[in-house]
Amino acid sequence: MKSLITVIIIGAVLAFLEKQTRKREKESEMTEEKFLIKLSSGYFWLGVAVTIVGIGLMIWGKMENELSVGLAIMLALATMPGVLVMICPLSGIWEVLVDQDDITVTKCFIFRKHFRFSEITHCKHTRGGWKVYVKNRRRKGFFVDRMMDGAGLFLKRIEAANIPVEEMIRDK
Repeated sequence: MKSLITVIIIGAVLAFLEKQTRKREKESEMTEEKFLIKLSSGYFWLGVAVTIVGIGLMIWGKMENELSVGLAIMLALATMPGVLVMICPLSGIWEVLVDQDDITVTKCFIFRKHFRFSEITHCKHTRGGWKVYVKNRRRKGFFVDRMMDGAGLFLKRIEAANIPVEEMIRDK
């Protein structure tokens, strides 16, 4: 019973955070000069569904005394992607803010990198999105997933600035 109450409390807190994220997005204006690239809220609800099913199966197994340690570990591992998909669309977890020439990449609230749009040397188009390379760095500066909201605006800005985009996708 304690685990059910804990799940309900955690779910309520995450739903509140998701609502606050959507409210913040509506308040901010999106233009071609200033926009936010992040996962859409549909992924949050997909993660909620997967997590509820996984935790529901664990609770059902516990109530029926059919939950062995191996099954509990397997259900927990199967539920983890749902938890991650549920957390990623929240504000500050994984987002790229483009404000004219400034680019701020935020990961997990505390890891922030700042770039300039004018410092982008080239991009590599991969199967999942674009790897963006910046001057004076050997490795990629950041990654933009094409399934994120605002990724199309980012690509338009890249094309307008005549930044070369290498195709890394192989045709079979």
